[in-house]
Amino acid sequence: MTVLKSWLIASVILYVACTISDVSADNNHGVYWIFLKDKGPDIEKRILEFQNKLPERTITRRMKALNNPIVADFYDLPVYKKYVNILQAYIIEFREQSRWLNAISAKVSKSQLEAIERLSFVTRTQPVSRSDYQLIQTEIVESWTANGYGYHHPDAGCDYGRSFDQLNQIGVIWAHEQGYHGEGIIICFLDTGFLTYHHAFNHMNIIATYDFINDDEFVGYDPSQYLEDQPRHGTGCLGTIGGYYPGELIGPAFGASYILCKTEVTGSETAVEEDYYVAGLEWGEMMGADVASSSLSYYDWYTTDDLDGQTCVTTIAANIAFRKGMILCSSMGNSGPGKFTLGAPADSRYSLAIGAVQWNGKLAGFSSWGPTVDGRIKPDICARGVATIAASPYTTDGFGKWNGTSLSCPLAAGVVALVTQAHPDWSPYRIKEAILKTASQANRPDIRYGWGIVNAKDAINYPSFSGYVIDNATKKGLVAVIELITEKTEIVINSDSSGYFLFPNLGEGDYTVKVFKSGYKQFVTSIDIPPSEEFDIELEKKE
Repeated sequence: MTVLKSWLIASVILYVACTISDVSADNNHGVYWIFLKDKGPDIEKRILEFQNKLPERTITRRMKALNNPIVADFYDLPVYKKYVNILQAYIIEFREQSRWLNAISAKVSKSQLEAIERLSFVTRTQPVSRSDYQLIQTEIVESWTANGYGYHHPDAGCDYGRSFDQLNQIGVIWAHEQGYHGEGIIICFLDTGFLTYHHAFNHMNIIATYDFINDDEFVGYDPSQYLEDQPRHGTGCLGTIGGYYPGELIGPAFGASYILCKTEVTGSETAVEEDYYVAGLEWGEMMGADVASSSLSYYDWYTTDDLDGQTCVTTIAANIAFRKGMILCSSMGNSGPGKFTLGAPADSRYSLAIGAVQWNGKLAGFSSWGPTVDGRIKPDICARGVATIAASPYTTDGFGKWNGTSLSCPLAAGVVALVTQAHPDWSPYRIKEAILKTASQANRPDIRYGWGIVNAKDAINYPSFSGYVIDNATKKGLVAVIELITEKTEIVINSDSSGYFLFPNLGEGDYTVKVFKSGYKQFVTSIDIPPSEEFDIELEKKE
């Protein structure tokens, strides 16, 4: 047991398994979450003490979400040590402890479970769900040729290679041209493991790593511990968001800093993986991550009735992370088409669930659909998940085309990072609003596409007023003076030679729009912000 791990998991000791007398006679055991009723005495005092130990960056990020100088709360306190001591006598093996869930996971026999449920400080127990490894053999397509559809080169700037289209589809090329690459943003990435020596990661600022499976800081491939494919999924997904290899692959947030968490075991469905997931999310939040990305989905143990946004343990953790100021992007899953095919934590009320589209914007056939059991629309947004360019884990400089919501998720998470960079003062609620309200079908969201394909450009400019000033007879663009007026402010700009104009990042309220052009009649109308407004203004010549 390392000192770091003790701090990672709620800063309390993870107790070694203790066997009681009837274990050998009762082999009918399983892994369960044990939820506790409280966290002991002196809650308010301990919360303030905890806040004094938080990193300054974490405090700043949480304040944006809470708008309150007290940013620590009940969720931050460790599981009450007295309860853990008592539980030692009732379990076979401790797994993890979760501050956010106020729970421990442990292997217990049937008789032990019954005894635990009778303890006065235990509120309920719940089986630990098994994980679905999304990019299984039947769902992945890789090609090492360069003749994929939609292949273009940008006119200027970075040589995006085959990754140009997947970024251009979601407005990232424009964001990069404005200087947004993710600098100053920390992204927590949870996956199977990572070949960090791949050349696409040579530039990457990796500030922390942890292997929650083996309790050490090495997140790469160890042949003594894993199947050959262990780092495959994580390497591909990480490259999609943060890789930088001009001519082949450039991720939307290649300038961000990364916290890498190895939480998923390949080759089997292992109950403890959900424990590792929650632990990794808690750790990343504590270290100040602004955004989290995870292309993992949990549903084998759950039923449709559990996908209500507040039941699955990974979903609960996602909700808490958002309330603390960290936005989690989760894959919808690859079980579509069909209703109710999503998994946890994509059903979260607060995090963003990501679906997959093709190069032409049409939904991928495998992309899971909503709604949640309580009727909410999922997914939230989509990005490209068909023939998406990703880093190969088999060579240090290989790249291929992958299919899956596992690829659309990091692309969308990269957009969230860019919006966060552009607006460091925005709360997670405002960022999420901007992301949803500017997606491709924001006016008609549904259970297949959600609010549509995410758009970094429009989200960064949200809420905005834009369009073209044109001659109503010739339909040609006009250079005109445009005034945007409220009771407190007046903004004046000129449309360009094509007639285009843009008022970005407007404050909430009612605006009067006035347009002036010599030789034309004055145009006057009113708009309500938010959401964004976009329409053309046709001017009529004076008689």
